[in-house]
Amino acid sequence: MKQRAHSSTSTSPETTESPSETADTADRPTADDNQFTFQADTEQPPSVAVISAIAAQDDLDVLAVADELEPLYNAVDPAALDALFADSSDASELDRAGGSVTFAYAGRTVTVDTTGRVVLEEME
Repeated sequence: MKQRAHSSTSTSPETTESPSETADTADRPTADDNQFTFQADTEQPPSVAVISAIAAQDDLDVLAVADELEPLYNAVDPAALDALFADSSDASELDRAGGSVTFAYAGRTVTVDTTGRVVLEEME
């Protein structure tokens, strides 16, 4: 299960990276001071991706983070979150191309979208 995290900062057009530099840095989590973006594996449920994102941001083990944090269900119903973004046999009838959910959890504003991206912003 491969997961990637990156900051939301962009590079200027003058900056060039060789393909090997891009491949070397793509799998390492980085964060700027305000926002941390985590890309979950396609098979990872959003409720698990939230915990994984926080673990990646804090450079901790997922199980350790899960034990230290309040239960996710205090902020959002994990089953409902997973169901909202789950593949469905009715997928042709549903347009989920641009949906996202935002909630407060563990001192952060958490945004989860249909692509498996989790964006963490520190609450002030």
